[in-house]
This record gives sequence, C-alpha cells and structure tokens, in this order.
Amino acid sequence: MILLRKLCLLLLAVAAIWLGFWVVFDNPDPVSFKLFGFDLWSLPSGLWLLSFFAVGCVSGVLFSAPAVIRLKRRARILKKQLDKQKASEVHKHSSSAID
Repeated sequence: MILLRKLCLLLLAVAAIWLGFWVVFDNPDPVSFKLFGFDLWSLPSGLWLLSFFAVGCVSGVLFSAPAVIRLKRRARILKKQLDKQKASEVHKHSSSAID
C-alpha cells in the first residue's frame, strides 16, 4: 500500500512538472513587472504565472500550518482520553467478572 501511495505521489509530481513546463512554453511573451516603482526582471509570462502560483501555494501552507498543528494536538489529546476511558472500562468489566 505504501508503494502504491509513493507511486501515485511520483506520478502526480511528474504531471505537475510537465504541466509547469507546458505553461511556460505556451506563454513565452516577455513581461516586466514593476514593484514599488522598481522594475523586476523581464521573464516569460508563463514563468511569472508559475512563480506566483508557487508563492501562493507556499503561503497557503504556511498560513494554515498553525491550525493544522492545533487540530493534530487536539486529536492526540482526545485519543489519549479515549484510550484511558477504554482501559478503565476494561478494568471495570474484568474486576466485576472476577467477583
């Protein structure tokens, strides 16, 4: 199962890289952006598009990371509580069966 998951991730990565090259090669027109009055590099529009998409993806992951970490911590605490409750129920049932 792990091999299949890794194979799917590899296939997805190859497809994403292929689509990225396709976008860059289909949009070769040079574009120059101005940021705060400064001219940035003149790059193909496809490369600018891919760059801004990558920055958006990374910033989305970074901004959602605290919430994900908080939820994982909460799930771990609840799992410990559930395990403790199950253990106490098993102990109750086993002690009542002995009596």
